[in-house]
Amino acid sequence: MSDFLEIKCLEKKEQDKILKEVDKRISEKKKEGLLTEKEIQEIEEMKLQPLPDILDVQSVYKDILFKKKVKGKKK
Repeated sequence: MSDFLEIKCLEKKEQDKILKEVDKRISEKKKEGLLTEKEIQEIEEMKLQPLPDILDVQSVYKDILFKKKVKGKKK
C-alpha cells in the first residue's frame, strides 16, 4: 500500500506509525476473510473528499440561539 496519508500537523514518524496500524488492520481483515484483494485495491484507488469547512456546516443549522425575539405590536 502506498503512502496515502498526509496529516500536516503530525511529524513523519507519527504518520508512519498510523500507516503501520492501518496496514496491520487491513492484513487482519484480509486473513479473517472480511476483505478481498480486489476490495482493498478499490479502497486504495478511492479519492478522498475533504471535510466540509466549519462555515459550510454552520449554514445548515438554524440560527436559533441568536434570533431576535419579536414582541407583539402595541396600539
